[in-house]
Amino acid sequence: MDYRLKRRTFLGASFGAGLTIAGLNSCANQSTEGGSAQSGADGKLVAATYQGTWEDAHRKILVPAFKKATGSDVTLVPMFAVDQVARLQAAGATNPPFDVAILDPGPLITAPKDEILQPFPTQASKHYNDVLPRYQKSGGGDWGPIIGLQFVGIAYNPKKITTPPTSWADLWKPEYKGRVGITNMSSTLGTGWMVEIAKMHGGSETDLEPAFKAVKELLPNVAAIAPNLGALGTLFQQGEIDIAPHNLSSIALLQSKGVDVDWVIPKEGSYAFGASMHVVKNPVSSAELATAYIDAALSTEVQTAMASEPYFIAPVNKNAPLTGILAEKIAKTFDDYEKYIYQDWETISKQRSEWIERFNKEVTV
Repeated sequence: MDYRLKRRTFLGASFGAGLTIAGLNSCANQSTEGGSAQSGADGKLVAATYQGTWEDAHRKILVPAFKKATGSDVTLVPMFAVDQVARLQAAGATNPPFDVAILDPGPLITAPKDEILQPFPTQASKHYNDVLPRYQKSGGGDWGPIIGLQFVGIAYNPKKITTPPTSWADLWKPEYKGRVGITNMSSTLGTGWMVEIAKMHGGSETDLEPAFKAVKELLPNVAAIAPNLGALGTLFQQGEIDIAPHNLSSIALLQSKGVDVDWVIPKEGSYAFGASMHVVKNPVSSAELATAYIDAALSTEVQTAMASEPYFIAPVNKNAPLTGILAEKIAKTFDDYEKYIYQDWETISKQRSEWIERFNKEVTV
């Protein structure tokens, strides 16, 4: 699959917003155990995961920890959050394609939660009380805990950009003509970035008009508009972009692979968003097994390992240490988490579909 999206060669809204139905079916057949997404019927848990960093970390850290705790196997289904919601809706509440979902705030807020998810049974979770209070809930209720955080800043190639950028405004500098990468608004990072650009120019989470104006002015600098974080990372690896909004954990993983890339927080601040885990309605394996999987994701052991090199996914368990690049660039203590921007996704989501459509028509095409 070609992940490179040149500014005026957009590969279609279906890939930007996720995958086509055919692509979803293909994606659902990928697993850690070689089984299908329906293997929960024989007692094996089926869990959705994000492609890339999360899938790798879940395969190497979370799945073994869960198997050790329960004796049960797991089939991982790599899939974008918006596609997970679509699959669950299409399947109906009686035959879900997986038992555990992992969602970011945009798709979660707009999902028909009562139809596809069930409240997280906090009393059955050993590690729930170890989660920092801000991250115990998601989706406006007890739908499931946040299991890890992403912090968005400016990624750049330090060999090409020897003076580190300090502001989102730096992306508009004339010397970066044809070297900037961004993601489209179908990604959580892309929508969040547009909100911050709007704020920088007098807009807000309800008014993105200043952001659309600013991004149109940015286009001469834009080399590529990627559909997601993984595609944006690939552009750095291929040397096609030198600067872009990106999250720290993905950049840390690229650094571990020898890619020339660094990351800074702009003076306007870094916005943070969490990945939350959810027990789906009527899971094929069992609600108890799905809960145990999420509980394993919250454990100090798993949180510590996923916060370590090379993944650096920011932990939410108060007993997990902050070390390495997380301690260097994000937080010395968990109190430092409070200095980051937590966007109002309930407000953003009210107009997001309209903004995505407009972005695709006016920016990517």
